[in-house]
Amino acid sequence: CRFLSVLTSDPPSDSPIADDWPPTLPCLVTLSTTLRRLHHFHRCSKYRLRFGQTARNRMREKVTASMIFRDRKASYPRSIGHPFIGDYVRLRQNAQWKKVVSESNDQFVVFADIVNKITRSAGKFVPILLAVSTNALLVVDQRTLQLKYRIPANDIARISLSPFMDDIAVVHVKAPVSPGSTELPDTSQKLNSPGCLFGSDHPKRKGDLVLQTCHVIEVVTKLFLVVQNATGKPPDITITTEFETNFGESTVIFLFRTTGLTEVAPGHIRIIRRHNRMEVLL
Repeated sequence: CRFLSVLTSDPPSDSPIADDWPPTLPCLVTLSTTLRRLHHFHRCSKYRLRFGQTARNRMREKVTASMIFRDRKASYPRSIGHPFIGDYVRLRQNAQWKKVVSESNDQFVVFADIVNKITRSAGKFVPILLAVSTNALLVVDQRTLQLKYRIPANDIARISLSPFMDDIAVVHVKAPVSPGSTELPDTSQKLNSPGCLFGSDHPKRKGDLVLQTCHVIEVVTKLFLVVQNATGKPPDITITTEFETNFGESTVIFLFRTTGLTEVAPGHIRIIRRHNRMEVLL
């Protein structure tokens, strides 16, 4: 059969995205379709075997980002070709950092970078070192590498963003156990979490964390997976122009407004605090 001879002498590409396939006679269409499907399954299997565990994790992160942000966040398309590097400041190799987190079991860092923390009172940008371990989100002093506070993965309830080109994300933290609750606080977590958001003997909520980073797609994706791995359930991802945040003793409404700019630099964002409203003008 000439068709089979062509397949043998000049086999189709092994690339999973290639669509080349030799033409065939109408009477062999069923055979051709079956062989093409089997060939595709085989080359996909070979392609997957080339990946180590690290590459598989990166692929999983990219697939997760697509599930979260595709057709929902305007800045997502520009992140597709950008690899998720994770540790942008080489925190994993820092000997001092290893000593700092040895007690809290946060040695395994999946993300670290200098980002902007947006202040609750006036919406100002304050640079901080943000780290995400396999167990928690950590805000760290840039110079001393001391933990300012630590949010365990199981305390992250939700992450909110706008659908626009901005790089702002709000990490919503679960409320602490109230004094009258029958549920006991996790004292071991308190011991392992210096500077944790929730005080000491009488928990006092510090509030949700508002961040701005050019790697917002990556950090939200990694937080999503960290929380899912730690709790068995991923956090809710809210993408809308208006949502509530808890700033400790008060609830503030975040409102995003855009002028239609295709690119938004951090300096071009105006954040105005008016009573219980925080307006972000893009």
